[in-house]
Amino acid sequence: MASLDKRADRVAQVRAQLDYHRQRLDLYQRLHGSRPCARLAELEHAYSDARHRLEGAEAAEPRYGPSRGASVG
Repeated sequence: MASLDKRADRVAQVRAQLDYHRQRLDLYQRLHGSRPCARLAELEHAYSDARHRLEGAEAAEPRYGPSRGASVG
């Protein structure tokens, strides 16, 4: 059961990272516009990487766990 908790924690962590990178990207675009520049490219890359990590973390998350009454062992 602990491994399921760790996976759920990992998905929550990656979602938080995605939200963080989205906020940084949105703030930068509000302040500076969306003119192409190195900083904007870095922020877009970080956001894209976080999205890919979330997809991978969600794919690793089990869809169906053992039923509550099932015995393990």
